[in-house]
Amino acid sequence: MLKVALVLGGPSQERAISLNSARSVADHLEGDGIVLEEIMYFDLRTRAYSISRALLYSNTPSDFDFKLSHTATPLSHDELAARLRCCDVAFPAMHGAFAEDGGIQSLLEEIGIPYLGSGPGESAGAFDKFSAHNTLLRAGITAIPSHVVESTDPIWKTRERLATVFSDSDRVVLKPVRGGSSIDVHIAPNIDVAMTVLGDMFDHHERVLIQPKMRGAEFTTIVLDNGSGAVALVPVEIEVGNPSHTGDANRVSHAGYTDEIFDYRRKYLVSNDSSYHCPPRFSDMLIQQIRNVSEQVFSVLGLRDFARIDGWLEADGSVVIADVNPLSGMEQNSFLFIQAAQVGMSHRDVLRLLVQRVCARSGIEFPETPTLTTLSRKRVGVIFGGDTAERQVSVLSGTNVWLKLLHSNRYEPVPHLLDPDGTVWRLSYAAALRHTVEEVAASCREILTADDRPQSLAPAIRARLGLARSQLNALPELPEHLTMDEFLSSYDLVFLGLHGGTGEDGTFQAELDHRGISYNGSDARGSAVCMDKYETGRRLAGLESEGIRVPRRILVPVPSSVSAVSVDVMWAQVTAACGTEHVIVKPVADGCSAGVVPLVNCAELAMYLKHTTYGSPRIAGETFTSLAADQVVEMATTMPSHLIFEEFVETDSITVVDTTNPANGASQHEPARLAWGQTCDSGWIEVTVGVLGAQGQMRALSPSVTIARQGVLSVEEKFMGGTGVNLTPPPTAPLGLVKPEAIDRARRSIAVVANKLDMSGYGRIDAFLHRETGEIMVIEANSLPGLTPSTVLFHQALAEDPPIFPRALLETLLDLGSSTGSS
Repeated sequence: MLKVALVLGGPSQERAISLNSARSVADHLEGDGIVLEEIMYFDLRTRAYSISRALLYSNTPSDFDFKLSHTATPLSHDELAARLRCCDVAFPAMHGAFAEDGGIQSLLEEIGIPYLGSGPGESAGAFDKFSAHNTLLRAGITAIPSHVVESTDPIWKTRERLATVFSDSDRVVLKPVRGGSSIDVHIAPNIDVAMTVLGDMFDHHERVLIQPKMRGAEFTTIVLDNGSGAVALVPVEIEVGNPSHTGDANRVSHAGYTDEIFDYRRKYLVSNDSSYHCPPRFSDMLIQQIRNVSEQVFSVLGLRDFARIDGWLEADGSVVIADVNPLSGMEQNSFLFIQAAQVGMSHRDVLRLLVQRVCARSGIEFPETPTLTTLSRKRVGVIFGGDTAERQVSVLSGTNVWLKLLHSNRYEPVPHLLDPDGTVWRLSYAAALRHTVEEVAASCREILTADDRPQSLAPAIRARLGLARSQLNALPELPEHLTMDEFLSSYDLVFLGLHGGTGEDGTFQAELDHRGISYNGSDARGSAVCMDKYETGRRLAGLESEGIRVPRRILVPVPSSVSAVSVDVMWAQVTAACGTEHVIVKPVADGCSAGVVPLVNCAELAMYLKHTTYGSPRIAGETFTSLAADQVVEMATTMPSHLIFEEFVETDSITVVDTTNPANGASQHEPARLAWGQTCDSGWIEVTVGVLGAQGQMRALSPSVTIARQGVLSVEEKFMGGTGVNLTPPPTAPLGLVKPEAIDRARRSIAVVANKLDMSGYGRIDAFLHRETGEIMVIEANSLPGLTPSTVLFHQALAEDPPIFPRALLETLLDLGSSTGSS
């Protein structure tokens, strides 16, 4: 048995992405002779903790940092070394400072454990963008022209450097010399704006790189090490779509500089304002040129095992290198897995290949790759996508379900996309890894109409990597375009990964019931009740004596236009009904995050109605007082018939204090902690609670406290790993202020609510909970809650005694569906 130590965390802003990467490694690497013996987490001060596997399913490290400070003791150097030496290989799933600059590599070499990735010096040379730039230039490799400014430089010198770059470009890119490829990266249209941006950046970085804004096509290439040289996989072409998220191509960020860049949000958070093309829409000759240059970069910098090379293809066919990433991201739909799938490797295949490379150069016996076997498993059609506001979250949910069930001994999942036009695509492995509905559908159409380029590239790459058939469990295959009837006729068990619309309002469920097909979640009746937020509240009327109520609310028809209604009169009407000066507005029937906006005055109501009646696809948070400036609210894809306005409930302010930041007023020796009630101490907290069981016998899991940066929870904070903070279970003394008896009462009440709403199988109920009395105010119920890699449903299942791990939970959901014949 090969013992692997999974290493994650660190002090950089990319530690949340590290958590996503580590989760993917844990899900896909273990098994077939490999075991994760240790999971080692480094906190913001690079103190090491041995953590449980359950913590990998948190949204961000902030979910548990404060707990470690009170419930665990950091390992001493000797303790860390002793634990790691019990393992055969270390697998750093880390990014940014300490992870890619040689820090963790030096530590692992000192301890004496073989590890994945490049050595300390090579990592440091690649991580320092200016150093890497100069090394590449000396080797004759074209890189983006770069200048460095330092925080100590006089202003005249900085302006002079900027003027030099602006002489050849109408915009400049500003990025940390030592940092990730997308965090704190900005574009400035002139010197004055650039100076403002630099002023902000110098608060965090001593050196900043100035580069011209490139024109042409952006690409990224994963390069693997076959033991005797570099082998580039099939590059991805990156197409940045609408830079504003809201249809305004001239939008500038709150700091005054333009935001049209492949940034952190576009790279890691699912949205349709960027798309990937793999293989790129370039000629075979240009693709080969990109691959050749990427391999040269890998070799010149002395890298090993794997790396990601970012660059640009200019109009004249020149390849220009932008960034080198010694440890590429490994979240489930990352470039590593997208490109590996193009040559036929599954997630497990490529991860095993990387570990095998470490073992080969370290003289460690690697477990024999098992021969392909066919288990007797029940086929289940996993369907996701659609045309709703939450369709991109549905892609995350559906692909996560499919990937986790791939390793099930009982169920054989087959991924399908519900195209916005109502047809269904049976997906290939590679197509399923695209990150939006539109991109998945487009890739399917491209594959069916394009030439055989992916097939022509793959054999040569497989040969150079020396891959055996047993290492190719995702060989390319054509997608199939099906009618809905053809899809439903293919399965007697379906896993619904849909959110909102007909997938969650009972329509799809009624058709499945009619056909006798089993499925996960509530039946048609329960689904319809949960989707209608007003009906949900009506069903719960009369439970006030049991400590269960709903916020005061009013149902209002959507006017045909803003001019067709007196906004002043409507504002007076809704605030009187809700009894608060501020209100929350949302469509009566849509997903839990679609179109949800807090309104503070009549002008904001008019703005919301304008967006609704105009059919705006999304709203920029900067136009509403209570939303964060960079927040994006996805709107309903079809105009709702009615809107619900409900009272705005003030909740306790809760933040996780970053004790490494002097601005927070914390001592460098003070442990991470929760700051509770500093700006608001109402006694109410917002929670989300999973429910599980058969109809009429639903039980509540442990609640999670949900913390919004501002206003309301964004779709990213709810569903996307690396964003949002969820505290599971609600912190009691000494960590927090929630009384244990309040949690117990709330769980009993949530179970009552689920059964009252005819929910079955599973679901999620969002509510306000009074931290002392346990009284709840139910916001809404979700009959098909998100099942993204870091969803709270997994957190809560893992908090059970005994814990229910994600794959087992998904199997349970299917068992519940099969046992009832429907839900």
